Amino acid sequence: MARVIRQHRRSPRASERIPLYARLHVTSLDGKPIAPLSRCINIGLGGLRGCAASGMAPGTPVWVAVQLPSGRIFEARGHVAWAKTTLHPALFGAPRGMDDDALFGIEFDALSPDDLLPIARLLAARDRQRRRARQIRRLRPLPIRA
Repeated sequence: MARVIRQHRRSPRASERIPLYARLHVTSLDGKPIAPLSRCINIGLGGLRGCAASGMAPGTPVWVAVQLPSGRIFEARGHVAWAKTTLHPALFGAPRGMDDDALFGIEFDALSPDDLLPIARLLAARDRQRRRARQIRRLRPLPIRA
């Protein structure tokens, strides 16, 4: 019996993500607001995840702008890769227009490495913090008590 070897290709959106809770401005390519009151939940080199009061259809081309912790505004063109909206009133309650009734993922379209540099810096800073925390745990294995 032949064994089937499956190769899993990672999609570009499967890259590492950084939790980022910030106001997200989502507009159509001609500048009309699409998802008012939307927030960014996490961001990575391939895209971001957000939540809003109203959903968007997958495949919709969008322009996003989010303020990074450094204070810089990151802007990119992308499209809605997936969307989930609260629909089942018996389980979750009817959508009330709250800012978490719709979740969506936006995949960035053809950004150059220079455009992604602010996000890459966030990833590098997080790696430095993780390395520093591991060093501290190795040097001081005992719990610190206040």
